Amino acid sequence: MGRVVGHYAPRALAGLVGALLILALVPGLALPWQLWVAVLGIALGLGLAILAHHRHLCLRCVGALPLNAAAAAERYARRFRAAHLFERRPVALGYLAAVALCSLLYADPVGRYFWVGAQLSLVYLMFAYVTHQRLQPWCPRCRHGGQEHAAPATPTPILTTT
Repeated sequence: MGRVVGHYAPRALAGLVGALLILALVPGLALPWQLWVAVLGIALGLGLAILAHHRHLCLRCVGALPLNAAAAAERYARRFRAAHLFERRPVALGYLAAVALCSLLYADPVGRYFWVGAQLSLVYLMFAYVTHQRLQPWCPRCRHGGQEHAAPATPTPILTTT
């Protein structure tokens, strides 16, 4: 059951975030804190389902792979760059600081638009991560899933003179 939820969790999480963004842009609408806590719990559960889904081989994901996966990987090169961008710690910490700053601006009517932009960027990064996980063997930055190794060097014999 958890794998089925994990398979559809990115779309469900994007829909949940989209509904929250629409509600956030309605002027004068104040949602009760209990709703925010419930949505946070659902989002956390969906996030954990995504992580659990990527730990196992999903036959639906394998069946959905295109026949020419290398061409599809070239088409998603921008998503792959976004997925690999956060391998650098300063970039990741800077992005998290920007998202936290946008969250602090939520109470301001104009700052709410920055918050919406930050949430939309998080949704994009989630889809970039999911796409990267599915097409990782064809990712040019991962060197074909990390399975490609250089041939071991043959040692040179040591010649001794007698």
